[in-house]
Amino acid sequence: MLKGFTIFFAVLLCVGIVHWVSLRLVRTSKVRAKKLRTIFGYFYGNFFIIFGLVRFFDADSSKVLALIQVGIGLAILILAAMGKLNEGVKE
Repeated sequence: MLKGFTIFFAVLLCVGIVHWVSLRLVRTSKVRAKKLRTIFGYFYGNFFIIFGLVRFFDADSSKVLALIQVGIGLAILILAAMGKLNEGVKE
């Protein structure tokens, strides 16, 4: 029971932190928001690639799904580098 309450409050704290950060980001300038979205794209792409490679080298995991995950990560990184993730945002 204590473990369940600990997990509940940890998740509640994380959701509260994400909500607070998102409220702060709404009030930022468009240029800064564009830079933050680009940084998030790089982070998200790397996250997909790293965990796709971990799944690829895991003996119990599907190799096809791991390669799809790595491909999605590469696509996100390429789109972030080309600036296509922020095309709809005007400076």
